[in-house]
Amino acid sequence: MDIPSCDMCEHPAAWRRPWDNTLVCIMHFNKSFLKKVQKTINKYQMLKRDDIIAIGLSGGKDSVVLLDVMAKLQKNHSTKLIAISIDEGIENYRENGLHFAKLAAERANVDHHIFSYKEFFGYDLDEALMILGENRLSPCSYCGPFRRKLLNEAARKVGATKLITGHNADDEAQTLLMNVMRGDLLKTLHSNPIPKFKNKAFVNRVKPFRRTTEQEIVVYANLNQIPYQEMSCPHAVEAYRGKIRNILTNLSVDDPGVIFSIINSADSLHDLGGLVSNNLKHDGNKEIFDCKKCGEPTNNDLCNSCRLIIEIENRENM
Repeated sequence: MDIPSCDMCEHPAAWRRPWDNTLVCIMHFNKSFLKKVQKTINKYQMLKRDDIIAIGLSGGKDSVVLLDVMAKLQKNHSTKLIAISIDEGIENYRENGLHFAKLAAERANVDHHIFSYKEFFGYDLDEALMILGENRLSPCSYCGPFRRKLLNEAARKVGATKLITGHNADDEAQTLLMNVMRGDLLKTLHSNPIPKFKNKAFVNRVKPFRRTTEQEIVVYANLNQIPYQEMSCPHAVEAYRGKIRNILTNLSVDDPGVIFSIINSADSLHDLGGLVSNNLKHDGNKEIFDCKKCGEPTNNDLCNSCRLIIEIENRENM
């Protein structure tokens, strides 16, 4: 069977883009992939030339590909890259992920730092869930706040001015739909692709893969022979996001461009959110306080992580 040629040259095609049916070879796929990421960074003004960038490196496909891409793009800038990994303490799963994270950091020749829930919070996730028992929230309800807090703390500790994560276009579309289905109008209107926290304790987080699909990332990893963790988190089956993901997957069969349509809608909603805020003489940002327990910035008396830690401690002492 003859392999069709790339639409841009005579080389064999390696992939067909589903949203426009363009055939591309490995060289042109890589070129367009890097160009798209750089264009996204520029479009949303995500990075400055003198930024010190911490990249959240889990070992999964999104983060290892992001590190590979940023290492290549960084050669043209004076930015510095530092990899940080979070050890949640999920047996077997996290050890496997850290293995691939270390390989990725070595491949990109960047410093790699590992921070653990156990060291920072006093509990790893498996231990916390065992203490809480069956009468608890979903694992993601604990892991999410812990991970976000520790990523921010880790980024601060390594001196980063920006924290980048591998959240892709599929993730962004899922988040928007989740906000809509939960009736969270404010989150939908203020879906800022570049959160700009005024509090210096927050390291601003950006997502260079905002307009890059999960499928493109998998293709990039495979074509460039980049190893990554394929094992899924054992707690993912309990997440509401999985149901939203299935809805989007089914929609994409008939409309391959639906992900980009949702992202474009999110951008428009963010612009609308700015207009609404201006008309209401409100900037859309909640007042920031210092957490009474840990001193970290929060919009409540206690940050989510400390509130959850107190719940675990109370359950442990029962």
